[in-house]
Amino acid sequence: PRRWRSTRHIVGLAQATTMLGRFGLAPTALRRAISPGFLARRLSSLPSHKVLDMPALSPTMTQGNIVAWTKKEGEAVAAGDKIAEIETDKATVDFESIDDGYVAKLLMPEGSQDVPVGTPVVVMVEEEGDVGAFKDYKPDAPAAQAAPPPPPPPP
Repeated sequence: PRRWRSTRHIVGLAQATTMLGRFGLAPTALRRAISPGFLARRLSSLPSHKVLDMPALSPTMTQGNIVAWTKKEGEAVAAGDKIAEIETDKATVDFESIDDGYVAKLLMPEGSQDVPVGTPVVVMVEEEGDVGAFKDYKPDAPAAQAAPPPPPPPP
């Protein structure tokens, strides 16, 4: 059995489990619920969805070009299906889905150049009926870099 380092860990887990219950989630969903953006998606008016970012398809890849989308908006996607062809710094590689679902919105047009790794490129949903809700979807603006702290006051 796992041992908790302090009572603070146990209290934190209890609070997280209680919060999950308020959203109709089982405690086993704890790992998913603490992922970035999950709670925001649960509270948004949009159906459940995943925003897929430009993947790093090679160890040295920092940006890529979208050569072609092989799936269009509204098309079904099975795990392992090719979604797009991405040109890396070394080769053209297939971008494959890891889950079943439907392409709800292509966020970057075919032929996009120098798309940084981590940039949202496609929205996936589980149900075909949810695709229309993303017609006008725009991803959140990337977080601005933190401003440097102000200089200390003079003595």
